[in-house]
Amino acid sequence: MSQRFKLKIVARKALLLLAGFTGVSAAGAQAIEQKATVCKACHLTGTLQSTSVVPNIWGQSEGYIYIQLRDFKSGARNAPEDAAMRGFVATMSDADMLEIARYASTQPWPKVEPISTDAALLKKGAYATALVGCGGCHFNDWRGFSANPRIGDQTTAYLAATIRRFRSGSRANSPGMSDLVRTFDEGDIDAVAAYLNAAH
Repeated sequence: MSQRFKLKIVARKALLLLAGFTGVSAAGAQAIEQKATVCKACHLTGTLQSTSVVPNIWGQSEGYIYIQLRDFKSGARNAPEDAAMRGFVATMSDADMLEIARYASTQPWPKVEPISTDAALLKKGAYATALVGCGGCHFNDWRGFSANPRIGDQTTAYLAATIRRFRSGSRANSPGMSDLVRTFDEGDIDAVAAYLNAAH
């Protein structure tokens, strides 16, 4: 039995468990799309507003998505705002998480608007990201790669909230990030979020 066929079976079983279906599911490709509809209830695929604190995951790095799902399940991400995600992944196997990550990574990146046109703010954000070396991990025009996430063209509110959570320690699954962003003051955080939101 091929690995691909095994993963399709796992995806189908996970769908039945998560969605509560009792009938026979469609082919494996349809099963993973149906499972992903649970994700799409929060992670929208259309145009997003910069005020949204929900991250873009469609088109995100596969390795990064998998690591976050794993960390939600293990409790490495255990902040109050993570409760829904912890519930979502509670019954998922490693193969389920890999399949979801692979599917999400192949989808088109949603458009985010509006984008800041405040030249002084964007310049400050560019300087702050260069000063702490953000591009060392989030390279490729801020698109990242593998376990390093895409942070360019994310929503401003999500970026700012995430930086603040790393800085406060409420998000604790990347100590290196927490150490770096502790050098930011409040103005830096807003500028960095605006700059990265405008980065394509």
